[in-house]
Amino acid sequence: MPTFRPHIVLPVTLLLTACSAPAEPAPAPAATPATAVPSAPPPAVAPGHTAKPATEHDLQQAALANEACGQILVVAFSGALQAADSIKRSRPEAIARAGELLEQLKKGADFAELARKESDAPTSAARGGIMGTFHRDEWPEIHKAIKDPVFALQVGGLAEAPVEAEYGVALVRRCPVEKARSRHILVRYKGAKKADGDIKRTKAEAKAFADACLKRIEGGEDFAKVAADCSNDASKDRGGDIGLVGRGLLAPPYEAALFGMKPGERSGVIETDFGFHVIERLPD
Repeated sequence: MPTFRPHIVLPVTLLLTACSAPAEPAPAPAATPATAVPSAPPPAVAPGHTAKPATEHDLQQAALANEACGQILVVAFSGALQAADSIKRSRPEAIARAGELLEQLKKGADFAELARKESDAPTSAARGGIMGTFHRDEWPEIHKAIKDPVFALQVGGLAEAPVEAEYGVALVRRCPVEKARSRHILVRYKGAKKADGDIKRTKAEAKAFADACLKRIEGGEDFAKVAADCSNDASKDRGGDIGLVGRGLLAPPYEAALFGMKPGERSGVIETDFGFHVIERLPD
């Protein structure tokens, strides 16, 4: 079910949007033949004139044209891609229900609260419907149906009609792009998501070890050194740094802790499906 251009490649274990979304979407249509390229493109600036420097408004508009945060509320129906077995409604019933929820939003209901309560996409619902922040050319294939509707909206705008995607009928909003840079320590345990066979510690042992690692940092040890010693994530080779990441692409408890901190602040031990984390927000 549905649920970033970082400076550093993120560990796969933390990227949840694509992993938690339904897989194997329909192939995209074949590209149209390229048109002929003129031998000499016209000059960008008329002779004798100098180009105006880009203004802050120009830069903001360019960013809006190329990157967006999508927020969705999904009403699934029986037979939709990865719909839960408990979903019994038909497609027409899903369309009707989506229409009812859309009316609530148009009357002032809070999108995030309604998504948490009503959406049939558990991962994005846990984030108040935020499915991720992506550049236009990196938009996830599974969410292709909502790409154009999102980019057609102003930030904060709500699509006037539901959008049908492979996983159900979606209400769509364009959310503000918010990013944060962080580093972390991840202590895995046997049975946690993405834990390999080399991980033998129990959940209780992992929690105790994460607590001990946090105490080392609180005692004055360098975070990067403790990450190198303690972390079971590939980011330990970078001192735990996972780069600058937009909302919607991290495990919900990690994301909630990260965006709830100011640069320089550090969390306690945070549990996600992947194990136990100690998180520090870095300057962007």
